[in-house]
Amino acid sequence: EQGFMSRRHVFALYNPDQKNVYKDYKELQLGVETQDDMDSWKASFLRAGVYPEKVSDSSNGEEGSSEGSTSMDPQLESQVETIRNLVDSYMKIVTKTTRDLVPKIVMHLMINNTKDFIMGE
Repeated sequence: EQGFMSRRHVFALYNPDQKNVYKDYKELQLGVETQDDMDSWKASFLRAGVYPEKVSDSSNGEEGSSEGSTSMDPQLESQVETIRNLVDSYMKIVTKTTRDLVPKIVMHLMINNTKDFIMGE
């Protein structure tokens, strides 16, 4: 969805058997701010066993087949997303550790150099 100054990504959850998804709702629409958030939600739903609808429209025969050939097995997608999340978490830890250590190292070097200078005098 596009608004005046923003763009929201929206997707819907529904039961193909026409049963209610939540209380009296047959469909739930979820909106997120970024494509990354949407991908994260989709991956979470895949891990929980909620799969995207397979489009098998006869008018989109070639488009559907090309889309199907690039789509992976849901279990494989789940594993790939898990690995991606683990790597992202690891990189965040490395970045935070580096950010924390750089000022400490700079201060350590300054203090040692100052101490050596004072001892030399």
